[in-house]
Amino acid sequence: MFPEVAYVKGEGIVQEIRVVEVGNEGYPRYRPEALVLIELPERRCLRWTLRRNEITFATAEEAWQRIEGYYPGWIYPAWYDPESPAQSIVLERTPAYGLWVIFLVLISFIVIGGIGLIYTLLLMGTSVERRAAMAKKAKTLKLLREAMPAATYPSIPNDANLTNSPGVRLAFRLPIEVSPGWWLLATLIFSLLWSGMAAVFFIAALGKHLAGKPDWLLSIVALPTTAIALAAIYQFLREVTNHTRVGPTGLEISNHPLYPGKEYRVFVTQAGKMKVKHLRITLICEEAATFLQGTDVRSETKRVAEEEVAHAQGFEIKPGMPFEADYQLKIPEGSMHSFKSDHNAIHWKLVVQINADHSTRISRSFPIVVYPAEVESIR
Repeated sequence: MFPEVAYVKGEGIVQEIRVVEVGNEGYPRYRPEALVLIELPERRCLRWTLRRNEITFATAEEAWQRIEGYYPGWIYPAWYDPESPAQSIVLERTPAYGLWVIFLVLISFIVIGGIGLIYTLLLMGTSVERRAAMAKKAKTLKLLREAMPAATYPSIPNDANLTNSPGVRLAFRLPIEVSPGWWLLATLIFSLLWSGMAAVFFIAALGKHLAGKPDWLLSIVALPTTAIALAAIYQFLREVTNHTRVGPTGLEISNHPLYPGKEYRVFVTQAGKMKVKHLRITLICEEAATFLQGTDVRSETKRVAEEEVAHAQGFEIKPGMPFEADYQLKIPEGSMHSFKSDHNAIHWKLVVQINADHSTRISRSFPIVVYPAEVESIR
């Protein structure tokens, strides 16, 4: 469909120029042409040509104006197919708009298919009965609850986004901090874009070598670019495999916000198809700081507290039969509450860590908000 993709560049000597009348008597057309000579190591090729897709004009004057830029005896860039140079010489390459249209259509199909794949993976392991129970409970659960005015504790993060999804067993279903679907989509887009760029470099470098005019700088650039593209594709396939094997993780909590010294129930669900060596739920508190160092803005995060909430090991998860367990969570007494300002923050979160077979390790984080102990007495 696009033979000019395989053309190589050479030097053509214009011997003559002419305008040929084509068409019929009722509808005459005029085609500009140049007689081009290309000298190859093994033979000399001569052909009347201009472009592979011929162009015609309504008048001979227009055709002469189109060809008058080429002068007999002058050397111009010319392109030809190495397999059949005598039948393929052109002075001007035809823009491959169709190739780019096909390329964009294929990319759009891949992106749409990738989004569909990621959406399917996110729903994998969630049964019809579970979704029906979630919808039923969403209709009956009273989500409107008493909340502290924002002006009372302006430095405490708002937990509205953590309590707007009802759970199946407990009151609230916690949102995941970074969705695996977005990470999969980002990996897919990067691998597609980088692979496309690497393919262009690789094909261009290969064409130079096949034509006997290797461009070593282009080859040096093409090799690491191709290696990165292969690594990106491998990483995407590995993420898809891991996510297919591991499946979605759900974490529900009996109440929110949380208070130091109080106990709560957490309910974890883990879908997929794997043999799990260890599954841990950890309560983590991190301190983040943003500061100036010279003229640079730096951010640092330090883990200041870590406590194991639950630990399960040696079990198998089968498709349609997710792992489900109920545990007790206690916020340590005297803990610092959640805090957020322009330059400092205290973040609390529950982290589910999975160590499965085939060296599969997944860590998924669920943010929570801890209020000061005295707030509960006020409320």
